[in-house]
Amino acid sequence: VSKKAKMCAADHVKQYPLGVLHSDGGKLFCTYCNVTVDHRKSSVDRHLDSSTHRTRKVEIQSTTANDSLAKKQKTLTSSTENREAQNYLNFELTEMFVCANIPFEKLDNKKLRKFLRWHAANGGAIHLSAQLRREYLPKVVECHKQEIMELIKWSGSLSVVTDQSTDSQDQYVLHILFVLQGLNGEDASDSELKAVLTDTMYLQAVNYNTVSQAIVKCLNTFGVDFNISAFISDSATYMSKAYNRVPQGLMPNSVHLTCNAYIVVLASDIWSTILPEVDKLIASKKVFKYCPSRKLHFKEHLQSAVQAVGSNLCVKLPHEPVKTRWGNWYAATEYHAQYITFYLTFVEEEMEITPNTEVLKELKQLLDNSETLQVQLNLITRYGKKLVDLIKWLESHEIRVHQAYNKVFDETLKGEQHSSNTGIQNQCIETFTEVADKLTSYYDPDSRGRTSHFTQPAHQFLEAVRVFDPLQVCTLNLDTLPLDSIPGLNRSCRTELESYRFYAKECNRELSLTAFWRSAKPHFPNIANLAKQYLSVVPNSVDA
Repeated sequence: VSKKAKMCAADHVKQYPLGVLHSDGGKLFCTYCNVTVDHRKSSVDRHLDSSTHRTRKVEIQSTTANDSLAKKQKTLTSSTENREAQNYLNFELTEMFVCANIPFEKLDNKKLRKFLRWHAANGGAIHLSAQLRREYLPKVVECHKQEIMELIKWSGSLSVVTDQSTDSQDQYVLHILFVLQGLNGEDASDSELKAVLTDTMYLQAVNYNTVSQAIVKCLNTFGVDFNISAFISDSATYMSKAYNRVPQGLMPNSVHLTCNAYIVVLASDIWSTILPEVDKLIASKKVFKYCPSRKLHFKEHLQSAVQAVGSNLCVKLPHEPVKTRWGNWYAATEYHAQYITFYLTFVEEEMEITPNTEVLKELKQLLDNSETLQVQLNLITRYGKKLVDLIKWLESHEIRVHQAYNKVFDETLKGEQHSSNTGIQNQCIETFTEVADKLTSYYDPDSRGRTSHFTQPAHQFLEAVRVFDPLQVCTLNLDTLPLDSIPGLNRSCRTELESYRFYAKECNRELSLTAFWRSAKPHFPNIANLAKQYLSVVPNSVDA
């Protein structure tokens, strides 16, 4: 063995000027760059002659008079491992920036880079933003794609959820998600549906052609074999057409659902139409929100008014109703129902300060009939809560598609009877009944003469999929159930139905759906396979 091969890191340090290199734990380090250097002299010379090293040497020399005080840090055991660690560091950093939605350009800030070099392990190895974007961002994207493909392979079946929106620059954006489920997993208690964003596509125009092409492209990109359970979207005409024209032929075992939560929102819009006074009160947010001095005065007025009547209400500012936040209108009515008795004196005080304010005049005119508004708000709060609860229930990630049909037709959606027979109460009860009737008509279009555009296209599927619930199958009339609406329910499945019903009667009622079908698969393999596939259908497009 040559003498040169026996030289240790400390010997190499002595070959260069003091403070340029240092050794630690038998490893050779560049003091200025805080990275390990290969022991070979040619490698050391090449590193010291690099522009990166020279730049960092000048920076450090300008901030400290003694080069030997530069921080020393431990890294890896060899130059190969060190390069792997640097690659891993930059990959993880890129992935973190993407997940946290942090612009890469932040890494070009001189103060930040100086901090990272001095205080982060291997901080000197972090690349600039352009290099991260060029070298590591494609790797992060590919890794994300591979992870999704593994999830798809593990899940067995999936639903496609899509929705169109616009970004801050008014460009059309199409979100495509895959909803996976744990029904094929080992954990019998796993009943959560997992939504994964697979692609965000920018469209030049929004129509059935561009949407269907984007969906097919996404499915091909992730290697989906078109064994898809459902296509979930909103009720837009182009979405229905996009499914009927192209994807339906490629996904023969799928069903098209429009978002059930959105259907409830559409039906409940009747409240704001039939009770315009309440809607005007909720829309008068300019009075309570936008003027800082008036907002402060309003809060102080509420606090003193609440204390004067001995109430324990927690004083807060009004809800601001947002159309895109479902159930937000009802939250606003609940707020105003609590505080409306204190509004009139506040408005009168404000009008003395600014008598010519138009919004105050309009609100004063509205509050002259505050007793009627109070009754309407109380009744909306009472009945609207049921609709809000239904929306939240439909937004759940749990396996609930087998319960959606019953939930919509639940008895709690019907108007209650009151002993007092006032006109306002009757109006509210009739309004709620109309909401319930409208909601019901989405799921029973034949009896209402509605066009297909204003219906839930999967209403028969939602009615029939209840057959996969062991708690419901014993009470269903299979002869009248539209079982043909479940794709793949063939003669073999029908022959197993009676045996399955008998088995369901005798099974443990406390078993979860996943546990039941895992135990029932050896007895009814055809029905069990369909149950796994269609119970994993998510009944909403909330995630998109």
